[in-house]
Amino acid sequence: MVMSISQAVRPRPETGAAVVGVDGSAESDRAVHWAAGDAGRRGRPLHLLHACDGPTLVFPLPGFWLPVAVAPQPGVHAGRLLANAATMAAEVCPDLAVTSSTVGGRPIPTLLAMAGRAAMIVVGGRQAGGPGPLLSGSTAAEIAEHAACPVVVVHKRRGGASSNEGRIVVGVDGSAASEAATAFAFEQAVTLRTGVTAVHAYQLPVDPMLGGRLPGYFDLGARCDAAEQLLSRVMAGWRGRYPDTDVRLTVDLDAPTGALMRAGVGAELLVVGAHGRGAFRGLLLGSTSRAMLYHAPCPLAVVHDRPRVPAIRPGPQ
Repeated sequence: MVMSISQAVRPRPETGAAVVGVDGSAESDRAVHWAAGDAGRRGRPLHLLHACDGPTLVFPLPGFWLPVAVAPQPGVHAGRLLANAATMAAEVCPDLAVTSSTVGGRPIPTLLAMAGRAAMIVVGGRQAGGPGPLLSGSTAAEIAEHAACPVVVVHKRRGGASSNEGRIVVGVDGSAASEAATAFAFEQAVTLRTGVTAVHAYQLPVDPMLGGRLPGYFDLGARCDAAEQLLSRVMAGWRGRYPDTDVRLTVDLDAPTGALMRAGVGAELLVVGAHGRGAFRGLLLGSTSRAMLYHAPCPLAVVHDRPRVPAIRPGPQ
């Protein structure tokens, strides 16, 4: 079958496009596949972005890295990266409108500058310390924290025994950020024709002085009932808005990271709100967030409760 690739070079994406960072790595390819599928289902355009700054590395042969200054025709190399990415996107969705651009500058401020126009930013998930000069795990973390739109970090889905196979899993704590994440989760579930699993987590106040046991004043039954009531109350409205979507509720006696990592095994997408409250407060502020962004068992979406002004702006180009 011959596929036509509708690709145009544009300095900036169309408003409402999905913007995906491209660097030629396997992780980047996975992000392109995910973004193309999502954009196709939603009827959105896709914008492929390659950012290079200074002595960017290229890889002419497996295991060998050369500075762009000594690599042949770096502009041609960037063009090939984007052309290959456009071909992959067309294989996923032949009718997808695809644009692309190569920007001189650091990936983080470049992607953040585009976030105000984008429907979402998509980057490949990469473990800490993994190879690749452009879209590293720390890059994904910085973008997820400061972008003015939802950010999806596409990790490879890990299989295993799971009741959430193919579902959308969302962390719920009753905050505004959690509400935004839940809205995003249901939108994804509708386009994928799958269900939503809402997870509410809380840690028990174990006392190390008591050998890790609960203090005597703590009423475990009452706390569990309160957590279940909160989750049921928060999700009642969403069930009403999406009566055809299967909704499951999970209350987990664990830290939010552990609860979500467990629930995300086999899931189609894991969704969290940035800067939630309660158990989810600080999810994107420290080591907890880094663990999620580096090691989530499936693609991870980070959703802010309101449009944000990017914290990092690009310098003069």
